[in-house]
Amino acid sequence: MSRAVIQYRGTVEQAKSVARELVRILAGAASDNFNVAEGVYLSIGFAALSDIKADFVKKARGQTGEDGVKWPPLSRKYLAYGRRFGKGEQSKLKGAAGLGRGHRHAPGGNTGLLSKDQLKQWNAIYAERFARLSLSVDLAAAKGRAAAFAWAILKKQGAKTKLEVFGNRTVEILRDTSVLLNSLSPGRLNGANYQKPTSTGGEQQIMETFSGGVIVGTNVPYAATHNHGDKSRGIPARTFLPDPVPQVWLDRWSEVAAEAVLAAAKIAYGVSA
Repeated sequence: MSRAVIQYRGTVEQAKSVARELVRILAGAASDNFNVAEGVYLSIGFAALSDIKADFVKKARGQTGEDGVKWPPLSRKYLAYGRRFGKGEQSKLKGAAGLGRGHRHAPGGNTGLLSKDQLKQWNAIYAERFARLSLSVDLAAAKGRAAAFAWAILKKQGAKTKLEVFGNRTVEILRDTSVLLNSLSPGRLNGANYQKPTSTGGEQQIMETFSGGVIVGTNVPYAATHNHGDKSRGIPARTFLPDPVPQVWLDRWSEVAAEAVLAAAKIAYGVSA
């Protein structure tokens, strides 16, 4: 715990009394006319959110956090088919792969990266191969093998799939909308008054003081799933609320707490550094 040296104009007993009173106020055992405890605990909560945000940004960029955790990368399949695209991103990636606006077709009426001529060729190859295979294997197997054969032929001729073109995108993890990060970012603190972030997701932030402490976190519905992971859904844990808390964070929070107590003591009891 950090220590602060303060000056107090009064007797030793009076100084001890002030110190005891501060301890009782912080513990919620004495009246708090100057909102001393609220200001101290909000300061700690603000510091906690600052550390959580900083680590979140590091991990989202593929770096290791101060808790020693490095998030698993996003799968190529998710990058190609699940993650939304930024403005102009698809066109830029298609251009880099030598594809133009006409390359927007795929089998089954889906969007893809084939031209009309390529799609026509794919359908012809698939139909011929499926007709032959369906005579000897079940329909599901025939469809799968016929599709794989058609793709093998087209890819040899230069056709591209979404997995090839979009599967290696450079994006930040868990920052598709930034709602989760916004909910874990510090807002505005002024003494014993705290305002949550105004950006989307900020309203779902948890910053609650109680007798003896403060709770910070998020009410974003999918936060727990990503923090702890969900094996049944193939979602790995990407921890942003570490347990236990890194010692370097605790040390910083102690410094913040000491400074906040000193600031409160100046106001309530006229002490000075």
